[in-house]
Amino acid sequence: MIIHLAREAGFCFGVERAIDMVQAARDEHAGRPIDILNEIVHNRHVIEDFQRQDVQSVHSVEDAREGIFVISAHGVSPEVIQQARKRGLDVLDVTCPLVTKIHRTAEKLVARGYEVLLLGDEGHDEVEGVMGVAPEHIHRIRLPEEAAALPEWPQVALVSQTTQGMAEFDRMVEALLVRFPHLEVHNTICHATEQRQEAIVELASVAEAVVVVGSANSANARRLRDIAAEMGRPAWLIEDALGLQEEWFHGRAVVGVSAGASTPDKLIRGVIARLEGWGGALQALPEQDLGRMRPDLATAPTHEV
Repeated sequence: MIIHLAREAGFCFGVERAIDMVQAARDEHAGRPIDILNEIVHNRHVIEDFQRQDVQSVHSVEDAREGIFVISAHGVSPEVIQQARKRGLDVLDVTCPLVTKIHRTAEKLVARGYEVLLLGDEGHDEVEGVMGVAPEHIHRIRLPEEAAALPEWPQVALVSQTTQGMAEFDRMVEALLVRFPHLEVHNTICHATEQRQEAIVELASVAEAVVVVGSANSANARRLRDIAAEMGRPAWLIEDALGLQEEWFHGRAVVGVSAGASTPDKLIRGVIARLEGWGGALQALPEQDLGRMRPDLATAPTHEV
């Protein structure tokens, strides 16, 4: 069984930056309580690693200990930051810069008199934060068929949750242009999301089955699994190597492994190691460097697929 790793998998810039910032704060302020609002990123293993260092997740400003209050990579509404500062907490904002860009874009559009439609998942932390910029003028939308029921607004713009699918975004634009020919479109899906989605398409085109490593509440990881499934491949979303089942791979000559943007490399390596224990062999895609996952394969020759 050949194992291929997606060209783009695991931590993105925003996630790595957020984790590094919290680690730096912990080192600099040893002994001070550090609490993170909700989940710093959507990965259970990352959260548990921080909990072992007494960096806790809380669900509200009121629940936080006196100390450093961390705004997660997904961002929050301006009101939450104001509440934290009013309580006297030291706010450490590790919001991904690309999420911050959506906040600023939405704020500027609303100031210009636009109603802003946000393509996003209900209840997602990032979506709640963006909507909190101007709750009366930012409206979540998820399905193209919702476009027909929207009010007649003179000025309308579309932005997107950073981890939405490009295909879903394009379908939404098409539907909204029928309803609002004057629609202003801002593609705010992040580059890392696009790269990972392009990579899973490439992977699923050569693999007979695909495993995506990531937490069930990770929107981008779920979307990677869905893309592979839509291409007709058996596809599973697992948190770590313990989620694998050997019978999934019986008779499979080529298996693909991908991972969400909040998934640490150690979990990806663990999945690959278990598949290798079942007789798999990790092989590079053409012109792919696997040194990040396996230093011994950094200069391994590629092969045609």
